[in-house]
Amino acid sequence: MAARYKRYPLVARDNNWEGMATVRLAIGANGMIASISIEQSSGHAVLDRAALEMIRKAKGAVPIPAALRGKPFVISIPVLYEIKDPRG
Repeated sequence: MAARYKRYPLVARDNNWEGMATVRLAIGANGMIASISIEQSSGHAVLDRAALEMIRKAKGAVPIPAALRGKPFVISIPVLYEIKDPRG
């Protein structure tokens, strides 16, 4: 579900920049984002910023599992940016 909010920044695509950013997301007991940060960089600040933005946008669209509702929790989310060869 979160993938629909993923955007590959044009500058990164134009420069063939790839990488995986790991986003650390802390959710408070109230279900709101308590903190969000890059746990591991993709190696490109523009991709890291795009990963953070994707998670912020997706947070409201992805339901919290029943077992975690009403409890604070932290999750690490890998976001992979790779340019696929259109020839397959």
